[in-house]
Amino acid sequence: MLLAAIDSFFTDFGIQKKYITEANPLMRFIYDTSIWGFYSIKIGLPLVLLYLLTKIEPKGYLKLLVGAAILLYSFVLFQHIYWISFVL
Repeated sequence: MLLAAIDSFFTDFGIQKKYITEANPLMRFIYDTSIWGFYSIKIGLPLVLLYLLTKIEPKGYLKLLVGAAILLYSFVLFQHIYWISFVL
């Protein structure tokens, strides 16, 4: 959840300052329509996933997918830190 919130903030910051663009066309549309909707989806979907994971018995493949998602979010976070270090 923390990674999703940080990712959302850095993405919003980068878009507003025109340092980056949103690569996902659906998220770009949502961002252009409603910044609050953008934050709600970017933070809300991981929260829903975490809630669902508490209601089921996670199987091995599910743990692998969640681990992969966390690694991906971490990679994106480091990308944000990298480009921010050049623009600030």
